[in-house]
Order: sequence, then structure tokens, then C-alpha cells
Amino acid sequence: MAVLAELTDQELSRLKGKTVIITGGASGIGRAAAHIAHAVGANVAIADLREDAGEGIINEFRERILYVKADVSSWADVLNLFTKTWETFGSVDVVLSNAGVNQFESILDETLTEDGLPTEPSMKSIEVNLHGAAYCARAALHFFRKQPEKRCQLVFTGSAASILDTPPLFLYCAGKHGVLGLMRGMRLGLPSDRITVNMVAPWMTVSPMLPDWIREKWGDLPANTPAGVAKALLLPALRPEMNGKTMWVAGNDIVEVEDGLYRTRPQWLGEELSKCVDEGQKRMNIGT
Repeated sequence: MAVLAELTDQELSRLKGKTVIITGGASGIGRAAAHIAHAVGANVAIADLREDAGEGIINEFRERILYVKADVSSWADVLNLFTKTWETFGSVDVVLSNAGVNQFESILDETLTEDGLPTEPSMKSIEVNLHGAAYCARAALHFFRKQPEKRCQLVFTGSAASILDTPPLFLYCAGKHGVLGLMRGMRLGLPSDRITVNMVAPWMTVSPMLPDWIREKWGDLPANTPAGVAKALLLPALRPEMNGKTMWVAGNDIVEVEDGLYRTRPQWLGEELSKCVDEGQKRMNIGT
């Protein structure tokens, strides 16, 4: 598995004039992506629940910027975001489905009802991380279809938790695994060869909200900056030949995962069964 080449300034300039939607765009990775895209001339539409942060970005960017307060676990909010973006800029070219949370875990807690039975667990982590991605995908494809002459890109922010186990964040892990499954499920069934879907899987990413004890435990292992992950999110918009890829990001290096998994499948599935799987996919008219 090779590290992908870094984005060049010339590549980034291709975003000029494009309209980029970024959910969770008021802070962290999303905010970094907004800064990069806007700096090279893109129109940027940001969705976030934090109105103060969203308004701060409007005041900072001043032009080619739209902020929409939105909860991505609400279909009405997501549809409103896309509709307002279309009305404002007249296009939707790149969608970064980036909003996510790693809270609301309640699988192992001992909260009980008055009858001594376990309380219902919160599904908010699944709703934001997975349902929100599915809502963004549905809305994105609708608006992409309105521009059949254009190349359009949908990029999900997954996580290392899309691939690795991350206890005790069980529901976060499940949601991010689901995002990977959504990307893989979509990549060969898109309505046009001019539309692509990819996923970014950031490993440890350092931000002001990262607790000191985690920084100390992590030590000298590779860690990302928000800007490093943001460049990975924007990569498919600048290299539109990419489709169905998972980009693992560690120490800001971007490593493509899917091709290596496919090449090594005979090693972990067996030569004969791997051939049968390929044949089964062909018979079901699903490319490999």
C-alpha cells in the first residue's frame, strides 16, 4: 500500500468556481477543508449546529460563503442545506459528508428504570454518523443529477473506527463501520460515471478538544492535523478518476486501502474461494 502523492497548489486551484458543501464545517477537519477550498476560489456552504461558529466563518470569509444551521440526523435539515446551496450558488459540485460525533454511548452503562431493567440506549451516535451520511448521499445524488455535464464527488468522513475496533465507543464504531459499508455499497451502483464516492479514514487527529491524557498516551505515534485530513477529503474532487477508495490518514500521509485489500484477498479468503467470489460478483453483475 503506497502513500498517495500530496496535493499540489496547481491541483487545488481546480476548485476555483466549484461549489463545495461541508457538513460539520464550523470546526476541526470541516473548518480546515472550508479554509482550503475557499482560499482557492470555491463557493463554500457549511452546515453545523453551532450558530456562533457558523456566523464567525461568514464574517471571516465575507464572500462565496453560506452557513446553514443543520442537524444532519434530520432529513428536513439536510434537504434544506442542499436546497439553499443550490439557490445561492446554482450548483453543487463536491459534498463532504463530514459531520460526526463520538458521544452518546450507553451500551455498558448501568442506568436502570424504576422496574430495575436497563434503559433504552441512545442511538444518537448512529443517527448522526450513519443516518446523516445516508441523508447527505441521497440529497447529493439528487443535485448531482441536475448537472449531467459535470463531474461531481461525494466524500464521507469515516474513521479509523470504520476498520479498527475502538472500545468503549461501540456505537461510534458501528456507525463508522456503516459509513464504510455505505461507500462500498454505492461505488459500483452510482447513476453516472461522472459521479464518484470515496471515504477518508483518519487515525489520531490532534485538535484543541483532544484531552491531554490522550496526547500523552499517544506519544510519538503518527498524528494528523485537521488540515492534513481536510486535504484527503478534497483529494477526490481534484482527482476525479478516484472512485470507491478508502483513504487512511496517519501523520497527514494518505494511504489507499481498498486496492491492497482486493489484491491480498486470496491470502485471507483462499485462492479458490476468492475466485468464486469474483465469479459470483460477475454473475450478479457487480464489478470487482
